[in-house]
Amino acid sequence: MATRQLYFSPNSPYARKVRIVLAEKDLAFEAKPIDTNNLPEGYRHLNPNLRVPVLADGERTLFESNVILDYLLRTYPEQPAGAARPPLAASLTRPERHWDDMLVLVTVETLLDTGLNLFQLTRDGIRPEQASYLRKELARTQTCLDWLETRFTPEGYAPGQWSIQDLNLVCALTWADFRKPFAWRGRKNLERVVAGYAGRPSVTSTQPG
Repeated sequence: MATRQLYFSPNSPYARKVRIVLAEKDLAFEAKPIDTNNLPEGYRHLNPNLRVPVLADGERTLFESNVILDYLLRTYPEQPAGAARPPLAASLTRPERHWDDMLVLVTVETLLDTGLNLFQLTRDGIRPEQASYLRKELARTQTCLDWLETRFTPEGYAPGQWSIQDLNLVCALTWADFRKPFAWRGRKNLERVVAGYAGRPSVTSTQPG
């Protein structure tokens, strides 16, 4: 019986990162789907940020997606038999390129956070042409995307492995295709990365929709 539990919403790109790594590591878990607009009683004790995902693994409870990914990679380093190729990265960043890799992770997270702001406010009836803040947010998505395009190769961020940077990018941009808060197509490196991992089992099994 699984001792770990994952609190998530099915279409959350943040939670999807964790679901992908759990699938890559073949780690069983009890799914705890929740409605982020109607959080269950006591959820604030699991995550004071009131967001998903939250991973409870034995006596440890963690929140925020990249923190959880770091924990899973450190705690469960083994690659299961028959794992997909290229192999999932062994760590959140490469020791010799730590700061470069962290900057990419922060930029993808900023892109996703900004996209979520745009999506939520547009859904509430506030469009970029109506608010200078949203126009700035929309412009931010494009500067992030342009910068990321120069950091990725058509074979991914770190060819030879499926880096956590690739994973973050795939989740962010496939969510953008699903919710359409900003345009990102037309950047050949980013398009190749997303297309290159589209058929990976952990990606197809967690597709939003």
